[in-house]
Order: sequence, then C-alpha cells, then structure tokens
Amino acid sequence: MQNIINQNTLSYFSCEFFCLAGIILNSILYIFFAKKTNIKRISDFLTCIIFIICIITLAAIGITNSINFNEMYHFPIGEYIPNDKKTICLKISIYIFLLAFIFITYKLTRKIKFKTPVINSILLLIAIISGFLIKSENILITYVLLDILTILIYKFASKMRIKKQAYYSTNFIIIGICASVLFFGFYILTFLIKDYVQLNIINVCLTLAFFLKIGLFPFSNYISANNTKTNIPYSILLFGFLPWMATIGFNNITKFTNFTGEIYQISITMFLTLTIAYFGLMTLKQKNLTKFLAKSNYCLTSFCLLNTLFMSANNTTIKYSTLLAFCIMGIFSLLCIIKINLKALKINLLTIEGLAFNNQFFALIFSIMLLILTCTIPSGILKYGAEILKTVYSYDKLAFCAVFAITLANILILINSLKIIQSLYTVNLKRIKDKFKKKTMLNYIVSFSIIIFCAISLFL
Repeated sequence: MQNIINQNTLSYFSCEFFCLAGIILNSILYIFFAKKTNIKRISDFLTCIIFIICIITLAAIGITNSINFNEMYHFPIGEYIPNDKKTICLKISIYIFLLAFIFITYKLTRKIKFKTPVINSILLLIAIISGFLIKSENILITYVLLDILTILIYKFASKMRIKKQAYYSTNFIIIGICASVLFFGFYILTFLIKDYVQLNIINVCLTLAFFLKIGLFPFSNYISANNTKTNIPYSILLFGFLPWMATIGFNNITKFTNFTGEIYQISITMFLTLTIAYFGLMTLKQKNLTKFLAKSNYCLTSFCLLNTLFMSANNTTIKYSTLLAFCIMGIFSLLCIIKINLKALKINLLTIEGLAFNNQFFALIFSIMLLILTCTIPSGILKYGAEILKTVYSYDKLAFCAVFAITLANILILINSLKIIQSLYTVNLKRIKDKFKKKTMLNYIVSFSIIIFCAISLFL
C-alpha cells in the first residue's frame, strides 16, 4: 500500500520534476553553448517538449483517477494534497497557456541580444510556482507565491530589454514593495488583535494589499510600468496570466478564511465596484491596444472577484477567469502578428488602420476575438459572465451598484472594441497596409483554437 502511495505522490509531482529538468538543461545550454547559432531554437523546442510531456502526464493521471475514484494523494510529510478534476484541469490549462505562449512569441524572443534559454527557464519556473499556487488555500502562502510570480514575470521582461536605461521599471518595483510591506504588516497585526471589528478592518487592508500586488488598483497599477506597451510577451504574462492566477488564488483563500464580516463585504464590494467603473471608463478613449486589453482585463477580473466575494470558492469564477485569460492571450497573439510584420514599436488605432484591405482573414479573426471578449458573440465568457451577474444582482441592494457599474463598463469596452474594428476596416489609401508576408501560422492557429474553445465552453 505504501508503495502505491509513494508512486502516486511521485506521479503527481512528476510535472514539477520535468520542469526542473528543463531549467537545468536550459541553464546548460546557456552556459556552455550560448554562442551557437541554433541555441535559441533548441531551447524553444526543448521547453515545448517538456510542456507537452506535462500535459500528457496530467491527462494520464486524471484518467487513472477517474478509473480508481481517487481524489487525494498522501504527501510524504503526512498531509493530503487535492487531486480532484478541477486541480488537474487547471494545471493542464497552465501548461497549455505557456506552451501557446511560446508558439505565439518565439519570433519576438529570438532576437540576437535576448537570452532565450534564460527566458524559457523563467517560464518553466513560472509553471512550477503556478502549480503550487492553484493548490494553496492559505492567504500567506498564496501571497508569497504571487509575489514570486510577479518577480519572475519582471525578470522575464528584464531579459528582453536591450536599452540599458529601460532595464529597470521603477513603477513596477515601487508597487511590489509597497504591496508586500502593507500585506506583511497587516498580516502580523491579525495575530495581535482579537477584536472582531478591528480584524474585519485589517482583513480589508490585507485584501487591498493583495489587489495592489496583482495590479488591480485604479490609480497605481502595472500599466504604467516601463516597456509594457512595446514588449508584448511581457504584457501577456502581466495582464493576462497574473490576474488569472490571482483570481484562482483568491478563490482558494475564501474556502478557509473568514471574509464574511459586514464591514469587509461592504468595503471590498465598494472598492471592486469603483475599480470596475474606473477601468471601464479608461477603456473608452484608449487608443493603445495593449493598454486597452490590460484595462479591459482588470475591469473584468474585478467583476470576477465580486462573485468570489459573495459566493466564496466556486467553479464559475475559475471557469470565467480561465476563458478570460485565454481570450486575452488570443488577442495578444494577433498583436504579435502585427508586431512581426509591421515592426511597430507601439500598436494603436493608426497602426491597424486599413489592415483589412489586404489582410481580410486577420481582420476577421481579430474582430471575432474582440466580440467574444465583450460578450457580443455567444461563448463561455458570456455564459459564465451572465451567471456571475445573476449572483451579484441577487445578493443584496448594495450589489445593484456593482451590477450597474459592470453593465456600464461592458458597454464602454464594447464601444471602444467597435472603434478598433472600424479602424481595421477603414479604407484610407494613404494608410492601407501591405499583405502580411512573414510566416505566423502558429499565431493564427492559437487564436483560432481559442475561438473554438470559447464556443465549445458555451455547452460545458
């Protein structure tokens, strides 16, 4: 029996072992073969193979558990770790996301001065930390893992900066330090104060520090960080992947943390409502597409967190945030095509004006992705978004303000999305772009697959 338990434990953590092996191999490639011409290609191929092996391994574990009806594995230190379908599916989703990330960004990360083996090592480490994060149900551990995740994303971006003066992002560092100081300070206070009302106020402050760490703050967030508008791979991780992991982490925390006090509920509801309204308004006149996607995702993530606040841990939040993360990545995948072909430093409305004239398929896919994001085209995002809206609306009178805010924000996001689509189809002979000639088939495949996935999720 003990042998079976040990084998199960080893199988469960085999993906982490594979990722560690990938980090070691990428490090060897960088140290001993850095000057080889094909080293970047070999590193990408190696990392992709590891992610594929992890996906197959997790799928096999899931099938085995379904047959044997196992839901837990015994951990060597005497505790139990969850091994339900939701956890396995989330880990598979993470590996698929990072695999697709390599597919859509490899042409942007193979430039001469970029350290591709180091970048891929960071991606593998992000996969490991994310795997632990989705199983964490303690607020301190969850925050520490998120902190490590933000540092890794920052290090990923720093390895893609050529100009020395743009190596550091002061805003990013200040936000991270302030969030950590506030969080750990208030966390220590929870052990010193026993009064119920004061503990509720401290929990509010803890949660706000948590939101600050993931960039979910109206006037102080990662949108102002250096290079987010020009470094698309950085933006995908920062504005697509990080909010997704944070939503899962917050969802898990609510299983065992008492966040049900009236003071806490009212305060956080008001904050998230104001956040939704703020980012919704900020998307209305946003011409830069990276900023538009970042603010849209922050707005929709705040809406998602409201559901967790009212309903505690639930699967609807997880499904909605997962679809949202993949949809954001799908749109960024298309921005990579523009970046590769037009070599634009920043992508705004003028950059994409007239693209549909010679790139009709691109314009069609781009338009569909935006309409899925704004719930105009039926998809899983629309389905689960409607369920969350119903939950928030039926909670209490205060939630009516939140419903009004998210409805208004969605309308504003839709209006600007239509402006973006209009710009694609604007016929201006002076600004019509040539047909895309560089091969970006993988980017199209990823975006098209996400569209299919969102459509199928409508019936799941």
